[in-house]
Amino acid sequence: MTGFIGFLFIISGLVAAISPYSAWYLSYGWRFKDAEPSELVLSTERIVGIVLVIAGFITVISSCSTGSADRNWQVQFKEKLAAGEVQEISIGFVTPVTLTTEETTEVVHMMEEAELIPMNSSNVYGSNNSGSMMFTDQSSVEIVFFGNSGRIELHPNHMDKIYIIDSEDLENWYLINNFD
Repeated sequence: MTGFIGFLFIISGLVAAISPYSAWYLSYGWRFKDAEPSELVLSTERIVGIVLVIAGFITVISSCSTGSADRNWQVQFKEKLAAGEVQEISIGFVTPVTLTTEETTEVVHMMEEAELIPMNSSNVYGSNNSGSMMFTDQSSVEIVFFGNSGRIELHPNHMDKIYIIDSEDLENWYLINNFD
């Protein structure tokens, strides 16, 4: 959607930069009979057009890079797990429990082995429990236990997607350890 908005900025900016009289006429000139814009108005229209073109290009480029960030999130997450960058895992709503080093290692290993299945987060509500995973770079991800999907989910803060952790071992580990 932002790419489309950027494209509209570019088109309208090009019209204003190439033909400031047309941009002025479409904005104001049609309201007045026999009116003519001043040179200052035409210069302003041209400058605004150039700014719109630049803003449009920035918007289009940023929309492209955001899409690739979504696709690469899974890979980056798995790389952080493999590199041992998990600093802490805590589980619980009211009184969170921080996992021991052994438990953290076990959970990380199960997550490394699991497939991450992307899911749209627009209809996400409710869960059995939640927690968080903190990395050494101070980034974090929310872990939701038995949420809308009925599975254990990862909820990255900056994305519209969530990821189901496809691991029966992890689900059984959670149920056995009774973190409710």
